[in-house]
Amino acid sequence: MSLLGSDAFDNIIVWFKTPDEADLEMFKTRRLGVRTWQEEDFASLHALLSDSVTMSHWPAPLDEVAARAWLDRTYDGMRDDGLSRWCCERLADGKIIGDVGIVRMQLEGQWINDLGYIVAQQYWRQGYAFEAVEGAVKWARSHRLDSLVANMATDNLPSVAVAEKLGMTKLREFRKANNQNKMTNWYELQLND
Repeated sequence: MSLLGSDAFDNIIVWFKTPDEADLEMFKTRRLGVRTWQEEDFASLHALLSDSVTMSHWPAPLDEVAARAWLDRTYDGMRDDGLSRWCCERLADGKIIGDVGIVRMQLEGQWINDLGYIVAQQYWRQGYAFEAVEGAVKWARSHRLDSLVANMATDNLPSVAVAEKLGMTKLREFRKANNQNKMTNWYELQLND
């Protein structure tokens, strides 16, 4: 059963942000503040994206140059269409624990709103990924996006579990060329229901 049709979002507050308000929070959940990445976050972002365990389902951990390009794309996304990957930090202590967001991209020849999430491995199995993604879905609904797609390697069972808990539907599998040609799941969630 999907939690999205219930009162699952009672503890999530969503703010509307324009690209010029990018230094403000996107939304909060019970335990997380989700905001745009800032230049002063680069060391934490690089640590997240370069960790070999955290990035084990990616083609490879990202080096400093690739992490810098990731940060630059977040700025471009906010400026161009208001969609981006965002920084997730714990409200209790301000510790950056991951990345979540929605980006407009082409996948398998189709333009989609890609829902992505990465949680640092020391915070796995604590419900942070689901909490962050649940907030991102509510943000997407409030911004009238029609659907979200999440794609992950078929052997990335924790990410599969998050997508299924959200009520996303697996539409197909495909080989993802830019991820070592791994078999990849295509999960989708219609938001205009």
